[in-house]
Amino acid sequence: MSRLGKILFLLSGLFLVLFAVVRFLLGGWVPFLWVALGLVVLCLLGGFFVDRLFFKEFFSLKTTRQGMSMGSMILMVIVTLAAINFLGGRHYKTWDLSINKVNTLSEQSIQLAKGLKDNLKLIYFYQEGAEGVAQNKRLFIELMKKYQDVNSNIKLEFVEVNERPDLAQKYNITRGTQSVLLEFQGKTNIVEKIDEQEITSALAKVTREKEKKILVLSGHGEVPLEESPDGRSLSSFKALLSGNRYTVESFSFNQAVVIPEDADVLAIIGPKQQFLEFEIKAIEDYALRGGSLFLALESGSQAGLQSFLSKIGLKLGADVIVTVLETPFGRGIDPRFTRGTEFSKQSSISKPFGKNEVVVFRMPQSLGRTQEAPQGLEWDELIKSNAQSLSFKDLNFKADGVKGPFTLAYEVKGKVSAESSNPAHIIVFGDEDIFTNQLLYQNLNRDLALNLISALAKEESLISIMPKDIKATELNLTQTNFIVFIFAFILPLPILFFFLSGFMWFRRRNA
Repeated sequence: MSRLGKILFLLSGLFLVLFAVVRFLLGGWVPFLWVALGLVVLCLLGGFFVDRLFFKEFFSLKTTRQGMSMGSMILMVIVTLAAINFLGGRHYKTWDLSINKVNTLSEQSIQLAKGLKDNLKLIYFYQEGAEGVAQNKRLFIELMKKYQDVNSNIKLEFVEVNERPDLAQKYNITRGTQSVLLEFQGKTNIVEKIDEQEITSALAKVTREKEKKILVLSGHGEVPLEESPDGRSLSSFKALLSGNRYTVESFSFNQAVVIPEDADVLAIIGPKQQFLEFEIKAIEDYALRGGSLFLALESGSQAGLQSFLSKIGLKLGADVIVTVLETPFGRGIDPRFTRGTEFSKQSSISKPFGKNEVVVFRMPQSLGRTQEAPQGLEWDELIKSNAQSLSFKDLNFKADGVKGPFTLAYEVKGKVSAESSNPAHIIVFGDEDIFTNQLLYQNLNRDLALNLISALAKEESLISIMPKDIKATELNLTQTNFIVFIFAFILPLPILFFFLSGFMWFRRRNA
């Protein structure tokens, strides 16, 4: 290469550096940069022209052609890898090989996300320096990526609470580690626990078209909706439903002789006094027009509702169901909690519940079917006790009890009679304590309460999603299998590799 050619290539490099530095310092494009860029191109072309004979000879060499061929192959590999990464970033597919599909959204979450026709904004509030904020933020991003894979209308935004105190105050954000605000078409909901169950539940709430009204009947000694001096009330139940964007109101037949048309669910929980004839007629009329009715009846108190229950093919056991425990001193009766352990696999209410999970009652009565079942109805044993439970006629527990299992809750669907305009949805429990403050947050009671209200309110998308447990793969070896494993694999393999390495060393030494 000639001296002039080297100078031209050197000047081309200097002008290129000058171009980059000026562009960086100015932070934008100015006309002067065209001059620097033109000098780069001019010097580069001049260098090639001056030493054109040298480059012609250089490119005709065999080693050059082989090097260029290798370089072309490397370039093609790089371009192919870049194209694969680009396409994979836009169109990718994942496979969940875990046993319980812990890395996959539930079908309910997928359907809700697919149904979004407008942008859903999620604002993640965090505070720099707070304990666990980095891990929580990472878990949130990983979870929301699954939702975004289903629908690109889901948008994420991250807000540091100290930088935007106005937003934190507006939405009453008190936790800086994991508070998420969902906003959809002007409606908002705040989540403080980041998992699929809470996110999907909040998503269903903000996309709900209208508020659902739950009427809780009063006037017959029912469990009060508000706090009571003895602490036995439904205040936690009301707060739970209100937090899930339900309108919960108390209703009495002193207000009206018919149940309002806008009542999505009528709940009768723990009545002790007898219903009047016109009140029972109003309840039957509500069922005839396709209403959603929820009955929780205390053991020993039927409140005159036998005739209505018989019309839907059910009868009360008028007994007490208790759980039998095995103790070091023998078998004993637990009067505090009666466990419901068997759940219907057909009902959307109980389908999410696992095999080893329970709901707890407080000495409920059993439910059964009448001999003459009405036409047009479907019955489902929603919850049953286990085979170790016993039934007694009173609380003395002296006589021998009848062995279980017993049905503790029924779900009834269909037209109550030929006069019905629409199919009714009725759920009957043999206990009301399960929904009181003392038991609502025991075991699965909270999920059961939310699920049955969601089902009655015709909001299947709000049925609680049970967490997916990571199931370990176990390898159980008998003593014989363990000995075979030791002598067939553990001991022979190292010895085999030792002799193979020695053989290869000997071959290479004498090659």
